[in-house]
Amino acid sequence: MEAFALETPLWLIALRGTVVYFAIWLVLRLMPKRSIGNLSANDVIALVIIGSLAADAILGEARSATDLLLMILVVLFWDHLFNLAEFHFPGFRRIAQHAPTLLIYKGVLLKDNLSKEKLTEEELGANLRRQGVSDLTRVEQAILEADGHISVVEKKDG
Repeated sequence: MEAFALETPLWLIALRGTVVYFAIWLVLRLMPKRSIGNLSANDVIALVIIGSLAADAILGEARSATDLLLMILVVLFWDHLFNLAEFHFPGFRRIAQHAPTLLIYKGVLLKDNLSKEKLTEEELGANLRRQGVSDLTRVEQAILEADGHISVVEKKDG
């Protein structure tokens, strides 16, 4: 049963899992929100790390299955803790998640905001067309949401 023997001290497993989690979280937090897509940064971190650890286990590169399972538990712990903190503490949510960015307001393209989000006018136009909007002047607001999707509110006729 050597495959299940704990070879790495628990404190080191917890430390490694925590350091890697926070390092990846910081990198993803600094990335433009459209790069991440529908998943929250926390979920991306968990999926990437767990996938990597699972691959190590499958390929036999891991020292022990117990070490890998404990590392996965550490990552899932931080993912769950971040999700709870974002839900219960709006101040933490503002730090941990991207804020929505206004891209079009009353038919006017906000080029500084497009630049900030590394979004081209062509990409925005393609997204508007996918939502059935062909004329920028018909848009009341277009907002790049925290999840990377663009929400469009058309002007009311009247």
